[in-house]
Amino acid sequence: MRLFKLFLFVGCCFIVSNSFAQSPQAIEADLRKSFKKINYWDERIHDTTINAGDSLDNANNAFGEKLKLYTEKYPSTLNYPFNSLKKQYLNICSSDDGLFRIYSWDTGGGGTMREFENVMQCKTGNRTKSELLVNSEDLRVPFYSNLYTFKTGNKTYYLGVFGFIESSRYAGAGIKVFAIENNKLNMNVKLLKTQSGLKNEISYEYDFGSIAYTPFEKRAAITFDTATQSIWIPVVTQKGNVTKKLITYKFTGQYFEKVN
Repeated sequence: MRLFKLFLFVGCCFIVSNSFAQSPQAIEADLRKSFKKINYWDERIHDTTINAGDSLDNANNAFGEKLKLYTEKYPSTLNYPFNSLKKQYLNICSSDDGLFRIYSWDTGGGGTMREFENVMQCKTGNRTKSELLVNSEDLRVPFYSNLYTFKTGNKTYYLGVFGFIESSRYAGAGIKVFAIENNKLNMNVKLLKTQSGLKNEISYEYDFGSIAYTPFEKRAAITFDTATQSIWIPVVTQKGNVTKKLITYKFTGQYFEKVN
């Protein structure tokens, strides 16, 4: 009887815990608590009396894994606003069709060369799948700021606009193509036709000083125009200065091709 009561108690705790975790508000509260630890250790990174660097890494690892777990286990997170996390500077880009999301954040690492991490979340059938992307020697993880949805025929593509920071002077921007195929996210869709062949992404580097004093909303940036099915990319001079001129890649039925 005592053993039966023990199993009953454990079972009840599991049910209560699981139902609590399924609440979007509870998920957001747990993620917010975890995300705040990144900022906490980032603010103490120069304190030589503690090992804030390891603690910062641990905080990022914990948050990234927790975000991946929640977004994969609970499909409702795909459309949940997570407003309090956005206020803490977790950037969330969502596709127009509600099937794909990119979560991006600054890890606080890298010094003047900032490091970012992403969680890619997509819906396949009644399930959601998520993938955590972290920096490594083979992978530079950017910060995604915008996500366009492009439909042609029976195909849907997602164009993610990203940025990266290499130093206090040099930065970069680019656009990458995604698609949900064969019940998973395809992050290597080669839809961009360039002089050097078919590419999955196009990016450029620039001198941040050339736009530093330009209001953010007036800075030249990569955009996608649905009406003309065109990607517009700012022209950068050999010295790294961003200009108001644009390069156009237009969809010609199979690929985006440069037309000017």
